[in-house]
Amino acid sequence: MSGRLIVTSGLLSISLLFAMSAVAIAAPGGGGSTGDQSDGVISAGITYSSGGGGGGDGDGCAWAIIDDQIGIPNEDHAPWPRTENGVTYNIWERRCPGDRYPRYFEVPEAQPADLLPALLERLKSRELPDPQPVFAQLDPRHGWAYVTVPVDFRAGGDSWRAVSVTANYGPVWATVTAQPAALRFDPGDPSGEPAAPCAGDGPVAGYDAATPGSCSYTYVNASSTSPFDGYHFMTSMSIDWEVSWTSSSGAGGPLDGYTTSGTAPLAVAEVQGVVTCTGSRSAEGGC
Repeated sequence: MSGRLIVTSGLLSISLLFAMSAVAIAAPGGGGSTGDQSDGVISAGITYSSGGGGGGDGDGCAWAIIDDQIGIPNEDHAPWPRTENGVTYNIWERRCPGDRYPRYFEVPEAQPADLLPALLERLKSRELPDPQPVFAQLDPRHGWAYVTVPVDFRAGGDSWRAVSVTANYGPVWATVTAQPAALRFDPGDPSGEPAAPCAGDGPVAGYDAATPGSCSYTYVNASSTSPFDGYHFMTSMSIDWEVSWTSSSGAGGPLDGYTTSGTAPLAVAEVQGVVTCTGSRSAEGGC
């Protein structure tokens, strides 16, 4: 690209080349981003930001396309929009709270759905937490559960929460949100009954010794029968996530669900009663 690019509208002509070279390469939001600068033109890159639900660009910036406000001295045509390899590029002006000057980006025309594959990959591989199995009221000395005594399980590690990831590509954004829908517990006992899934507040509810919670399981076999190591059952816990998306264009809706999981060993002991003879008379406990 040759020559100086001039913002022709307004009371003051500003060198776009100067403005672009004076600012950092950035797109809205936080997190990692990609971008490039060539011949004084900043190409907007994809920027990701994560949070606990919600979504959207959320940075208070205003974007405006300014193709028709750009000109090159002694040329009778504007350089934008331009097309390269079948892709059309526009120049966008971005004004954000706290910025002294606007920033300018060359942005290829894109739809929010174009951001979905990378967004979903990031959500699944980097953002969604694996549940960390937590068991309530195990034996305080030995750390094991007991046969026939309900043991409450919980989704530890701050894993039972909504997670959202937003990708911004210039003025285009898409947000993917995952909501925990069900907590599933595999007791690790091949001879036992499966545990029923629980949801709502159950996976993070407080423990009440008098009333087993909705996330509770009762073992009928001691872990001495375990095929894992003859001492522990290897338990597993999984969260089923409901996934949906929204975007700057209004497009959105439900997406395929996803599951994360974690494991933890658990020892389960069996308590046996012992009869002691104290006398010859039955009333005295005699045998």
